Amino acid sequence: MSQGQTNTAVAVKNPVRPALIVDRSTLKNYAVPLRHLLTGLADEPCPAVIICPSDADAGNVLCPSVELIRHPILRIPLFRAQNRKILFDKLEKFKPSVLHCLSGSKARLTVRIATQLDIPYVLTFNALQGSLFRPRLCPSHCAALIASSEVIADYLAKVYSRLSGRIEQINIGVFVDDTCACFSEISRVTSMVTVKALDRLSDFEPLLNAVRHLAIDGYEFIYAIIGSGPAERQIHELIKGLGLSQLVTIIPAIHPIRTLFAGADIFIQPQPAAEFDSCLLEAMSVGMAVATARGGIDDLLIEDQTAVFFDPDDELRIYSALQKLFDQHDFARGLALAGQIHLRKHHSVSRMVDTLVQTYRNAQQWYKAQLSYEAEK
Repeated sequence: MSQGQTNTAVAVKNPVRPALIVDRSTLKNYAVPLRHLLTGLADEPCPAVIICPSDADAGNVLCPSVELIRHPILRIPLFRAQNRKILFDKLEKFKPSVLHCLSGSKARLTVRIATQLDIPYVLTFNALQGSLFRPRLCPSHCAALIASSEVIADYLAKVYSRLSGRIEQINIGVFVDDTCACFSEISRVTSMVTVKALDRLSDFEPLLNAVRHLAIDGYEFIYAIIGSGPAERQIHELIKGLGLSQLVTIIPAIHPIRTLFAGADIFIQPQPAAEFDSCLLEAMSVGMAVATARGGIDDLLIEDQTAVFFDPDDELRIYSALQKLFDQHDFARGLALAGQIHLRKHHSVSRMVDTLVQTYRNAQQWYKAQLSYEAEK
């Protein structure tokens, strides 16, 4: 039997049927890569089901071949037992071979399902989490901890040291455009974009002061802040007070945001990212130059190679970084093009899907070996 026939035989013998478990935040913040993953699983083919809250919007991620299970159906504590029965009845019909929890808030539910159905699970980490919000694991069923960046992988190795051998880094995949958006049209007014929750005025004050200096110095631009949050009114007032109302605008979330990015030049991260930023991934994929606060967790940001860095609280450093991009278009386009090359090499969708499918398969084999070992004891 040839090697190809052997691999096919193993795949048939150990079919991969993942159940993906997500919360509202993951559906909102990682809709594009999640859709890429589900489409890739359908192409393998690996039948998949996605479990999400009953009030979550899953329309942006679903593809025809993926089954959707909403849980809980009845959002009343009194019906907890009925909700669980509905969930497990649906899962038993689907017969998942492995669970993939993509949201830390769903780790407890994932453990409950894994132990009741007697199957393994893998858990993805897209952020550094404090001790109060750190997911509790079930070592007998948890086959892998998946980190979306090297910084997160190092963090997991320290926090879950006993499971360090089960940590894998799997980069989130993206499709990269053949064209580069940054300063692609000389006659176009320079456009800058930030995508961030408007939680605190202090997150934007140094940046907006730096933007004001650009305006005073005669630079022509438009700047869009995409997001919403409790500090929105305060940020509006600051923009007005700085005399930037004609240049800076706040707009709600846009779907798909990639269309907007394709017509923009510079993507700005005003604060260090504590969570992997899928919008940054999309911005770089279309060829935007990136200006970012120092101290984030994203491996794809390399100083003066794929992005310019600044200290988030130093408006003069922010101004200098942005001024460099405004004054040196070739340098800015070079950053954007280098970012696209980096994504093609390290963040391809096909590699993400292939690696995850192999991780699912390894998890199934690992769990089978665990059961055999326990039976022999």
